[in-house]
Amino acid sequence: MTTLTSTPPSLFETVGGEPTLDNLVASVWEGLAAHKAVPCPICGAEMEPEYSVHALPIGGRCRGCGSTIS
Repeated sequence: MTTLTSTPPSLFETVGGEPTLDNLVASVWEGLAAHKAVPCPICGAEMEPEYSVHALPIGGRCRGCGSTIS
C-alpha cells in the first residue's frame, strides 16, 4: 500500500513561478481601475476599460477575442 506524503498545491500558491488566478485577475482589475488598457488574460490582446454612467470602470472588454471581465 502506498501513502501520499506530500500535500496537494493550494489554489492560492504559485507552482513553478506562474502567477495564481487570483494574482492574474487582480492585476487586470488594477489596470482597468486606473483607466488603462491591459493585456487580456485569455489571448494577450489589449483589454480596455468599459464605463457606465459613472466615471469609474465597470469592467473591461478585449479588442482581440471579445472576452469581458466585470
